[in-house]
Amino acid sequence: MRRASSSRASSSSSSSSLFELVDASRRGVGVAPNDDARRDIERAIDALASTTRAKGDDARSNNAKSYARWELAYTTEKETLWLLGLKTRSKTRAFQTLREDAKTLSNEVVFNDGEVVFKVDAVVEESSRATMKFRFTAASLTFRDKFSIPIPPVGSGWFENVYVDDERRVSRDSRGDTLICVKVK
Repeated sequence: MRRASSSRASSSSSSSSLFELVDASRRGVGVAPNDDARRDIERAIDALASTTRAKGDDARSNNAKSYARWELAYTTEKETLWLLGLKTRSKTRAFQTLREDAKTLSNEVVFNDGEVVFKVDAVVEESSRATMKFRFTAASLTFRDKFSIPIPPVGSGWFENVYVDDERRVSRDSRGDTLICVKVK
């Protein structure tokens, strides 16, 4: 009994440390791969992942908890960082939606409050209770919900949900990138 509550306290502390670092990172834009801030975030993720694995059942059910709509809080993925760094007239937002019923994943970068949306769709397959394989199936650039340009989708890989709770999700993927999201309510 004591061990479980100690693990929960450790997980909560690791989670708090990580999200304090993420809040200061501007979603990863401008954080270089060899930057101290990035190393601190990765160390905090390692600590959080260790406490999640120690929980056993919780770690094995990360995929089940990940089906939702998430807003990007931090990433190391170069293409997304480039899109987030573009100068636009209003806030650029990025989302990832995982649908259990359809076994799909959608990534969206929304510019100028929906004036332009870049979207990439994929099919997902659970390969373990914490890891999902994906294969991109479609991509598009849509302008004001009226005109859409299809773009050939490229890529496949996997990601591991190293931590998921009712509000946050932390994943690492086959390219070595990190994704940290907050659940959209």
